[in-house]
Amino acid sequence: MQAKNFIHKALVFLLLNCLLLSAVLYFFSGRNRHIRMPNWETESNLLAMGENEHYGVALLGTSRGRVLSRDGNHRMLEEILGCKAINLSKGGGGGLMPAELHLSYFYHRGNRADMVIYLVDPWVFFSPINNENNDFFLKDEPFELFIFAKLIADGYPMDRIASYLQMIGVKDWAAVSRYAAPGLTEGNLQTIDAQKIAQAREHYLSKYAPDGFEKYSRYVDRINDLVQRNGGRIAYVMLPMLIPDFPGMDQVDRKLRQVAEQQSHVSYFNLAESMHDTRFFYDHMHFNKTGIAYFARNCLYPVLNGEQPNLK
Repeated sequence: MQAKNFIHKALVFLLLNCLLLSAVLYFFSGRNRHIRMPNWETESNLLAMGENEHYGVALLGTSRGRVLSRDGNHRMLEEILGCKAINLSKGGGGGLMPAELHLSYFYHRGNRADMVIYLVDPWVFFSPINNENNDFFLKDEPFELFIFAKLIADGYPMDRIASYLQMIGVKDWAAVSRYAAPGLTEGNLQTIDAQKIAQAREHYLSKYAPDGFEKYSRYVDRINDLVQRNGGRIAYVMLPMLIPDFPGMDQVDRKLRQVAEQQSHVSYFNLAESMHDTRFFYDHMHFNKTGIAYFARNCLYPVLNGEQPNLK
């Protein structure tokens, strides 16, 4: 009887503490929604994201997608595309799990996009450091209870969840979310360095998990379902790569071709072999301003309008 009473009291105590914690987190959730910053002034998605807004296109991806907004490029992007755009790509190697999380919150806030374009890097299908072990993609995002709960539900590690709680204490969001290296997209890659290409290849391979593809490719289906439920279309675009024959590319290509064939609201374009010209890049991975303009005009604009990209 004593043991039964102890268990009962312990459960009541635990429930009360959970309720108290939930009330505290609810109090802090959304306290920074009044702060709005344009996509080209912040690396944060939440600070650039409105509520109940309509966008012509929403972009997902890693830093290779984020450069399309940095250094004021976002305004050029919208001018070329002829529509309002929001860039939900994340620097620091944001992968499929972070992309699905941010897109979920985008829709949760009542926003909609006619088309979602996922700018694909193959390594995000294989590496935990781009997904649940990514310790960067929420370091510039305000605290929201929706995101906190989703981190728990999706099985993110406790240190990722704990680090997101620390965002409650941030005061100067302009400083925290500012891009740390302005002006890079003004540069130009002089030559393709075979040694650096080989080093980059080895770096990404060292992060691969044996069962990564099976685990992370499922998020393609989750993202597609999200877009369909919210009345949009989605296009996956494999970005141009100066690293030849990247390991795992064939698996990713097969997966994306398959879903595009099976789902009418999904399209896919493999452009890995396009734009292999140094004038389009500021380093071996990222477009410069010339590359961004060319890619937007000859890839994104046609894709938005139901046409084939026209890249060299």
